[in-house]
Order: sequence, then C-alpha cells, then structure tokens
Amino acid sequence: MCIDPTKIDRPLETCEALVAEQTAKIRQLEEDLQQQRELCQKLEAQLKAVENAGFSGSVTEFDITDDDRVRLIASLEKSQEMYRTLIKHYPNGSVFLFDRDLRYTLVDGQGLAAVGLSKEQLEGKTLWEVSPPEDWSLFEAKYRAALAGKENTFEYKYRGRIYSKTIAPVKNDREEIFAGMVVTQDITEKKQAEIGLQEIKNQLKIKYQKRTEDLKAANTQLREEIIYRWRAEEALRESQEQLELFFSQSLDGFFFMMLDEPVQWDNTVDKEKVLDYVFANGRVTKANDALIAQYGGTREEFIGRTLYSLLSHDLTGGREIIRQFFDGGRIHIENENRKFDGLPVWVEGDYICIYDSPGRIVGYFGVQRDISDRKKTEAALKESEERFRQLAENIESVFWMVNVQPQEIIYISPAYEKIWGRSSADLYAYGRFFAESLHPEDRDRVLATLTKPIESENEIEYRIVRPDGEIRWIRDRAFPIRNQVGQVYRIVGIAEDISEGKQAEKAIRESEERFRQLAENIQDSFWLLSAEFTDLLYLSPAYEQIWGRSSEELYAEPLKLMEWVHPEDRHLLQEAMTRVLEGDSTSTEYRIFLPDGTIRWVCDRAFPIYDESGKIYRIAGIGEDISDRKCTEARIQAALREKEVLLKEIHHRVKNNMQVISSLLQLQAQYVEDEPTLALFEESQTRIHSMALIHEQLYQSEHLDRIDLPPYVQNLVANLYQSFGCGNTAIQFNLNLDPIYLNIETAIPCGLIINELVSNSLKYAFAQSLVGEINIELHKINFQEFQLIIQDNGSGFPPGFDVENAETLGLRLVRMLAYQLEASIAIDSQCGTCYNIVFKELNYRQRI
Repeated sequence: MCIDPTKIDRPLETCEALVAEQTAKIRQLEEDLQQQRELCQKLEAQLKAVENAGFSGSVTEFDITDDDRVRLIASLEKSQEMYRTLIKHYPNGSVFLFDRDLRYTLVDGQGLAAVGLSKEQLEGKTLWEVSPPEDWSLFEAKYRAALAGKENTFEYKYRGRIYSKTIAPVKNDREEIFAGMVVTQDITEKKQAEIGLQEIKNQLKIKYQKRTEDLKAANTQLREEIIYRWRAEEALRESQEQLELFFSQSLDGFFFMMLDEPVQWDNTVDKEKVLDYVFANGRVTKANDALIAQYGGTREEFIGRTLYSLLSHDLTGGREIIRQFFDGGRIHIENENRKFDGLPVWVEGDYICIYDSPGRIVGYFGVQRDISDRKKTEAALKESEERFRQLAENIESVFWMVNVQPQEIIYISPAYEKIWGRSSADLYAYGRFFAESLHPEDRDRVLATLTKPIESENEIEYRIVRPDGEIRWIRDRAFPIRNQVGQVYRIVGIAEDISEGKQAEKAIRESEERFRQLAENIQDSFWLLSAEFTDLLYLSPAYEQIWGRSSEELYAEPLKLMEWVHPEDRHLLQEAMTRVLEGDSTSTEYRIFLPDGTIRWVCDRAFPIYDESGKIYRIAGIGEDISDRKCTEARIQAALREKEVLLKEIHHRVKNNMQVISSLLQLQAQYVEDEPTLALFEESQTRIHSMALIHEQLYQSEHLDRIDLPPYVQNLVANLYQSFGCGNTAIQFNLNLDPIYLNIETAIPCGLIINELVSNSLKYAFAQSLVGEINIELHKINFQEFQLIIQDNGSGFPPGFDVENAETLGLRLVRMLAYQLEASIAIDSQCGTCYNIVFKELNYRQRI
C-alpha cells in the first residue's frame, strides 16, 4: 500500500488512528518477510543435503548395492523436484543459485513474473548476460564475496520497485562452498509504509512544536505585561516620593529626554528616518540643577531643547552614538559637548532607553558629570608621558628613577640593558644586581655616595663590570625631586657610558707622551707644517743636529729652507710638496748645505693630514740624515763592481784551466792505443767540459751566484752529442726544462749527473740500433724541491745487471753526486732506462 503524503492533511484527532493503521500494516509485512526468510533457510539446508548426497558415494566407509543406489538417486531427484517446486512458489520474490563462474544454475520464484522475467531467460546465463551493465561491478563484487564465504544483504531498486537482496554462500556438509544463492524479496510496500509513517510523525512534530511555541509566546507576553505593569506602578510610586529629592541633591547631572511619539527600533524600520525623527522630536523634559550648570544656562533655556540642538556641533558622531545606544538599550560614553556659549565641555555619562509595553522607545534617561578638568589633566599627562617615553627610550644614556621610602626602582630606560649587559627585569626584581655590577675598586665609594641623602645635584664617575667581563666607565648624575612640603621623595638620574671618552683620553695622553719621547729622542727630525707652507707648527730638536741651524730661524721663515737645499735637488723637493697637496705620501732624497759649506744627504718622508671634512689642513714629515748611508752605499757599489770583475776573471781562468786540462788529456790520448784506457780519457774530458761550461756561463752572466739551468743543459747535451760522434745516427734529444736557477754548489753535481747518465745512454742504450730518443726533463716540484728525469728508449740494462751494486765509475759517480745533493733516485728499466731524481738546492754560506 502506498501512502500519498499530500493527503495527510487531516484533523489532529485522526492522526493517532492513522498511525495505528500504518503500524499494523508494517508489522504484518515484517511477519511475512520473517516467514519467507525461514523458508529460504530451510531451502538452503535442503540444497546442501542434495549436494552432499551427490558426493556421498566417495566418502562413505561402506559399500551400497545397486538397488540402494537406484533408490537413493530416485529419492534425490524427487527431493530436487520438491525444492524446485518450493522455489517456484516462493511468494513475493525469487531465488537464484549461481556457480563459481557466476552462471545461474537454478532460478525460480513468483517475483520473476512481476518484473517480466522467466526462469528460461535466466537459467544457464551468466551475471553479465542478464544484469544491467551499470550494476555489473556491484553484483560481481557481492557474488565473489559470497563465494569467499561472506553473506551480504542490501536494498536494490529495479524497474520502480525496491527489493531486499541476500547473497549467501552454499556449503556442503564438509563446510565447502560450492555455489552461491541470491534470495530477492520485494519490499516496496514496506518502504512506502515506512516513508508515510515518517511523514506523519514529522507533521505531528511540527504541529506540536508550533503549539508549544505559541504557548511560550503567550506566556512570555503575559509575563512582560505583568512586569511592565508592575514596573510602571513602582516607577510612578517611587518617582512621586524620591525623584525630585534625588534630582535636586545630586552633584551629577540628571535629565529625561522624551519623544513626542514612541518609535520602533529593529530591522523592520528605516533606522535613518527614525534617527531623523529622534533628533527633531526628542526633547529635554526634566533636568536637575547640576546638569543645567554643566551647560552654563538657565532652566528655561534648557527644558524643551531637542537632541539636534544639543549635538549640532557633531551631528555625524552624535547619530552614531544614538545608533549604538538604541542598539544596546544602554550606553556609557565620554563625549565632547558644547555649552550654550559654544565652549567645549567634556562629559562622562550613562544613558538608559525607556520603552513602552510593545517595546517601542519613548525616550531615555541620562546621568552625566563634567570631566573637562580631568580630560585636560589626562591630556597634559599623556603628552608629558609621551615626551618622557620618547626621550628615555631614544637617548643612549640610562634614565632612572627610584623611590626614597621605601627604597625601590620605579623606572629604568632600555639603554640599561645595552650598557650594563643585564636584564632590566632582574634589576626591578633584585636591586642588589646594581651593586654587584660595580667594579670592586669603586664599589665602596659609589655605595657610600648613593646611600647619603641627596639634597642637590650630584655627579659621580665609576666603573662597571658587564657579565662578559668587559669594563665600562659610567658618569652618573642624580637630581632630587621634592613633594609639596619640600621633602625629597624621589631621585632621578642619567647614567652615561663614557668608556670611549675615557679610552680616548687615555689614548691621547699615551700618544702625546709617546710622540714627545719619540720626537725628542730619535735622531730624525719630525716636522709639522700648515697646508699653505706659511706656518711651521712643530720641529723636533734633531733638526738642529742635522741641518746645523737653529729652530727659531726656521719657525720665523719656513720657506727659507729651500735656500739651503742643493740647487740641483730643489726641484725634487718642490715636486714632492705638490704631490703631498694632491694627497700622496712622498719620500725624497736630496742634498743640503750646512753653514760651514759641508754637504749632507737628507731623506724627507712627507704625508698629508685631513680634517673632518676630508680636506688637507696639515703636512707632516720626518727628515733623516742619510749622509753616512750614501757614503756606505757608494763604497759598497764600488766594491761590488770590483768583486764582479774579479769573480768573472776567476771563472774565466778556471774555465781556461779546465780547457787546458781537457786539451792535455786529448794530447795524451793520442799516444794511448788501449781502447778501454782511451775511453777513460774521453769520459774524463766530458766531465771536465761539463764543469767548465758552468764557469763559462758564470763569467758571461750578469748573475755570478746563480746558473740558468736550461741553456746550460742544452750546451752540455750538444757537446756530448758531438763528443760521441752522433752526427751519423738518428738519436733525438727531447728537452723539457722549466726556467730554473740554481747556485753553483747544486748546479755542478746536477750537471755531472746529466753528463754521466746521458753518456751511458749514448754508449750503451743504442749499441744495436742507431735510432732512438733521449728525454731530459727538469721541473720545479715546489719551493724547495726539483725533479730531474733522464730517459731513453734503448735496450736497457742487460739481464742480471745489479744497478745498486754496480762498480762502474759512471754509476758510482752518480750515486756519490746524488748523495751530495741529498737526492732520491728511482730507476726503471721496463722500457729502456729511466732515472727519476728528486733533489733540493744546497744551502751553503752566502757569498759576499
């Protein structure tokens, strides 16, 4: 049965009968549904029994005869037919059995025909063949869940009907799930009945709430009328007895402002129009003497005044105040009004709306007092406090204030934390921290001064110790503040950090003392001139010793100095003074004439001094007598020239002597027929030639103590190339030499090593082939170390050759020279022969 909600509009007395009727129908539907569920459960149990019977032959523990099997099968077929009949006649619904492929194996029930379906259309079909595509995912998930052992019950709408679907697993006696079952029940009438019942309940609830609200409103209105009448009676009675007395004796101003007609004040009215009416028709009907005195008028002038006339000086602000007042029903404000003569008057007042019984505003009552004097005092105090705050918080000094009795700190400015490095909060809480911050040497003196009564301005300087250990100097000035009877009740003060000033004073004193001692005791002459060269501001005593003239003479005429400068050097001094005026520091050496005609050398160093604006306003300088130094330099230069000539001559003679020795060896070798002996003579010649090349390069070079290694090695290799007759071979030299200079003590052993190793390569490395390469590299590893690499791509050492213990003269000589150089040698004969030698430059006594 479907209930039309639009037809429920019945009298209230029939609602209960209608609810009972619908409740009975719902109860009957629930009983039918319960019977159908019990029938489904029985059907499911019977299906399990049928399924288990089909498999019982494989699990029984005893054999049965063929007749028994035939009877059992007939019984099962009869049982299946009976259950099919039960399913077919399943009232108001249908039953579906599906296998694991979601294919319906059994479908029947009276509910199929209601939706236009038949079992022939469904049996043997899969879920996807008979169900709407939009429901595939829903049904598949539910079916799969049933095959997994989970039962689901849900509501499903199909072709305008509502069905209750129960999808459950079907198990055999071994609790194995072999199929699923869907039981569908049409619950459309039940749902419609539930909806109709709920709508009836909602209608009843609405009518009940409305009746309740009406009763509450009636009670509220009645209570308000009673209260209003009672208040009116009380007000009338009390006003008769007390109002006049209260008005007349009160020091505060009282008044009534009443409207000609009551006004409504809520969201249903145009509040701007209401305010226009209130300002034009709100009139003072009663006021006491105190209020009239506030406005400086008479009672005749005041009574009958409209709100517009009282607030005409600021209508916009007045309208906003009245708006807030009417919104809240009462207000407390401080406002600037105008007296009758136009002068401002500040009033503080409390105002309360007066309502009639319907809640309309008929006027208002006010109490106000004149606070003009207080406002002036507050403004002056605020201005004073603001000036004090800005001053105290922006000055770098510490402003402080203390009470005399009891002794406590009232205020200390933020600069305290910056200067003292301590928290102001701690000082407020624990005043003793001030004493703890005092320097131990000043503490007793300061505390004794501060504990004395201060009757006048007092100033004291002391040191404090910050938490980080830094010491600062403080200048503290204290001033007494007296009360009306002349007693000191507070002390204020300003504490200033004067550390920089103290340090500057100390630095100036120390600097002046150092300068005085330096200027009066050094042998150089210190002088200070004005930027115009017209005034000599200072001249140290050493001037008279250097120049042989009195200081007074130069103080009187500073430019006279140029007359005593050698004519050939005056332009040097003039150019130096011009450069100083341009901001440069100069150093000038020039000659001067003493009074006896003696010439002296002076080195004058001058530099500019700038003022605060960056302009040069002083020129300072130091004059030094360098006569002895000049003479010494001249003698040294002459001696050096003589020594250079001598050293070049010595190197030339050593080179010539070595050439003579080499020539003698060559002559002697002409009489030697033994090949080994002849080879020894030739090796000695190359060794002597390698040393002679060094001396030859020294006397040809500008540097007599350093050898330029790259050209020396090139000449040495060229000589060896010629000595060993390599002109007819294809042996190539590859030189990779950094620009390195070595002293003679290091260059000679290094050259001998190159001579020996290159000679070995030329003699032995290419005995079987006239083609090859010899690489010579010389690099600077760091500031002290050098690397020498000599490598050939020849045959290398013969098998079994012990390089470390070889007794040949060349290798023994290489080891001795390497030892002399404190060098390390690494030998690699994997591919040819490679010598890697790392050595340092020998540091012998420096030559003069």
